[in-house]
Amino acid sequence: MFRKWGLLTLLLVMMSVIVVQPAMAQSFSWQGEYYNNSYLQGSPAFTRTDNILAFDWGNNAPGSGVNSDGFSVRWTAITVFNGGTYRFWALADDYIRITLDDGYTPILSTFGQNSIGQIVSADVNMTAGVHKIRVDYQEVSGNAYAYVNWAPLSASASGPNFPVPQVSYSNVNNGAWTAQYYANPSLSGSPTLIQSEASPSHNWGSGSPVASIPADNWSARWTSTQALDAGQYQLTVRADDGVRVYVDGVLTINEWHSASNVTYSVPLNLTAGNHNFQVEFYEAGGDAFLDYNLSRISSVIVNPPVGQGGGTVNTGTTATVTAARLNVRDNPSTSGGIIAKINLNETYPVIGKTADGSWYQISVNGLNGWVSSRFVRVGGNPNVQVVTSSSPSVAQPVDTGYNLTALTNVNIRNAPATSGSILAKLLRNEQARVVGRNANNSWWQINAGGVVGWVSAFYTQIQPNAELARIPVTG
Repeated sequence: MFRKWGLLTLLLVMMSVIVVQPAMAQSFSWQGEYYNNSYLQGSPAFTRTDNILAFDWGNNAPGSGVNSDGFSVRWTAITVFNGGTYRFWALADDYIRITLDDGYTPILSTFGQNSIGQIVSADVNMTAGVHKIRVDYQEVSGNAYAYVNWAPLSASASGPNFPVPQVSYSNVNNGAWTAQYYANPSLSGSPTLIQSEASPSHNWGSGSPVASIPADNWSARWTSTQALDAGQYQLTVRADDGVRVYVDGVLTINEWHSASNVTYSVPLNLTAGNHNFQVEFYEAGGDAFLDYNLSRISSVIVNPPVGQGGGTVNTGTTATVTAARLNVRDNPSTSGGIIAKINLNETYPVIGKTADGSWYQISVNGLNGWVSSRFVRVGGNPNVQVVTSSSPSVAQPVDTGYNLTALTNVNIRNAPATSGSILAKLLRNEQARVVGRNANNSWWQINAGGVVGWVSAFYTQIQPNAELARIPVTG
């Protein structure tokens, strides 16, 4: 009997010790179930224990038996929380949701939302004791990453300090090209010249490839077999005049017409192994050039600078969105430019307010902007400093009437540079209105559903026959 009471007492003591330990995120293991489909259906291809939920697979698969695109993962973990309010964060490409204790309603979900590459958060009142955390993740295509973390608000949680995913493009040219030159513009008959070349890219100016080819009305064909890794690629050609590109026998770019310095670009999802490329070109008259580029798209993880993902100064005050969708503006006025959009129940740190308290300045993933006090619920420290706003340094852009189309998923930034903060994304084949440009036309300023920002001209295409003189230089 005494042995039983002694054992019971020991168990109670151990439980009490466990309960009072702080619930530090990632101090336990996740049970990961990896599915070779997008919907967590059937049996997982494999299961494993993951020490942390922080992954960046880039364009690769997470493990054997799972494709690099179209997969899903379910992670579950059991851990102990102290009582109180906790902030949960997530960052994913493509979609992620967090559910507690086998509940039906997620506490946080980006499914069906345009939140790819954005840090999202939710505040939850947790009872003291053991809780089950379930995270569901879905990868559709392209880059793949997933991050989850949490912290008690009593510890002045200011952010998850997630790394910032960015996209990089690396040139690919893994083999010699066989070039065939024709003394006619239609690739007819036998070639006048056949030779090996390092690339189809050339600038002939007003001349010709060789003396036996006329300066105008000629054509050429390049073929090559390239050994490539599996992944997402971007194929881009710039030509004067016509150009066609075949990839594994499929006509991928078909611009066989007179043109002057026009760029064409398409994304490609390629499997590992050899791939056949065929580039065809013709010169009608005037200058002649061809720029060919195949780039692999990959995800690059960059540590967040101060002010992003956890570097924001913590005032102890938060603002939770009470509207279904809320504009974040560059000035505390409804006439201010929209720099971001945030969603119902999302919570952000407050860094200032207007003197009358009608607007709050918040930090949205490192970007500072203003929201109306009518559409947020403010909590925490009531003493928020008054911030004097300044007017935008550049006048609000004017609609030019021209549309722009994204050739791939492209970041919309607050400045015409890759160092600019990311405001949103323009998805592949989505259109936006052009409202400005920089001096050398390498960046376009656009209005995408009320978000005004900058996109690289390399990953977008403005509508044909757009007159640059009608587009003002705004940056």
